[in-house]
Amino acid sequence: MTVLEKFNIDTKHKSLYEEAFTHTSYANEHNLVSYERLEYLGDAVLELIMSEYLYKNTEYEEGMMTKLRSHYVCENALYEYSMRFGLNEFLLLGHGEETTGGRTRKAIVADIFESFTGALFLDQGISYVKDFIYKNVIPL
Repeated sequence: MTVLEKFNIDTKHKSLYEEAFTHTSYANEHNLVSYERLEYLGDAVLELIMSEYLYKNTEYEEGMMTKLRSHYVCENALYEYSMRFGLNEFLLLGHGEETTGGRTRKAIVADIFESFTGALFLDQGISYVKDFIYKNVIPL
């Protein structure tokens, strides 16, 4: 099963998702592009969606919204989302990273949630990502 099948994503840009799960170690071994740029984009998309959600659904002041948002998008939370959704199963890791536990390493597993979000954004658009986050992340 691929990540596209798992989440019923209809795409014409499969390579985006392959990139989203390609760790630097694997990219270096196979002359590919890693997930780092998608991670950067996904981080911004997550912050925007969570900010909008908190703004529209709470009456909190700015400081409290910032604190809550940081809980939704911190490394621990992103790791939890990735593990709950089994995203680490789709990771492409270099030999060394695979043998030293990279598939469950918090920083890597958290990063792929952001890179997956970045790929979803580029492939499906902000509305799709927003629906995905509201449906799958907000309830957690």
